[in-house]
Amino acid sequence: MKFGLFQSVQLPDPDRQQKYYKEAMEQVLWAEQLGFDSVWITEHHFTRHGIVSATLSVLAYLSGVTSAIRLGTAVTVLPFHNPIQLAEEVATVDLLSNGRLDLGIGRGYQWGEFHRLNIPMEEADRRFEEAMEVITRAWTSKEPFEHRGEFWTFNDMTVQPRPVQSPHPPVWVAASSPTSMDRVAHHNWNLLIGQGESFQRVADQVQYFRTALGEAGFDYSPERVTVARAMYTTSSPEQARRDAEVPFMWFKQTGQEVSAPPDRRAELLPENFREYRRRFTSSASSNYEEMAENVILFGAPDQVAEKIERLRQSGVENLILFVNYGGIENQKVLDSLELFAAEVMPRFKG
Repeated sequence: MKFGLFQSVQLPDPDRQQKYYKEAMEQVLWAEQLGFDSVWITEHHFTRHGIVSATLSVLAYLSGVTSAIRLGTAVTVLPFHNPIQLAEEVATVDLLSNGRLDLGIGRGYQWGEFHRLNIPMEEADRRFEEAMEVITRAWTSKEPFEHRGEFWTFNDMTVQPRPVQSPHPPVWVAASSPTSMDRVAHHNWNLLIGQGESFQRVADQVQYFRTALGEAGFDYSPERVTVARAMYTTSSPEQARRDAEVPFMWFKQTGQEVSAPPDRRAELLPENFREYRRRFTSSASSNYEEMAENVILFGAPDQVAEKIERLRQSGVENLILFVNYGGIENQKVLDSLELFAAEVMPRFKG
């Protein structure tokens, strides 16, 4: 198996943003020393739930202070970006990192972000498809090209620099519904599975994607799926809960605040986001005990390893770990990563 970080920067204390950024970068450097394979940075806007709004700027910085760890976006929300500018920025980070970039993309799902940017959520899928068409052409066209689309028009277009990886960095798409996974398979992209899915849902999604790729005429391998999980390990399950429950639940609460429509009016979500309506109803809530049993990797090393083995039995070989939620104490994160690398990772790296 391969293990990476799924890194964010939250802002529980509005006066400590520089501290939280510094600690997040320290965690990445420590993870590289410990032998983690990758770090994936998530994009959020207008909320203390996540203050990495310029993901590729952060990855450009990391490309200069790391040497081996792969650098990923998880995810870049395509409807929010000019696709040509994004193609240029991704290629630049790929060049600076000597071909270590993975591009994770998604259509977005947070009502608050779409609303503030004045982008109708009804357009998210179409904007996603058009942006990816432009980006792919920008990286692979040998001659200048024109684009006349619904949202973007470009003339006599040639993008420089080009990515180091050929034909371009690996593309990973966040998807959970059958319709979304069918789209990923149709384009022969790779699949990102979110940290909120239960262990059983992960198993079902892996199996569905395997079948969908085959039906689309492409080969499946476990390397084509990456799964995110929140993780914290320490000496005992009781200590793990004492250390991590409060900051993790702060993360879950603020996620609802930016994602949900006002007053939890799930009916404001358009038809193409109908699978999210259940998540944002007034009765929806996060239960720590249920998540500890079916979703997150919290506990002593043996417990964490047992849950990872369950994922591995489902066909998961790429796991990225969300470790710095809700302003959790930096030293505890560093110690957890070290304990994971010493006592959990070797069981799956043999």
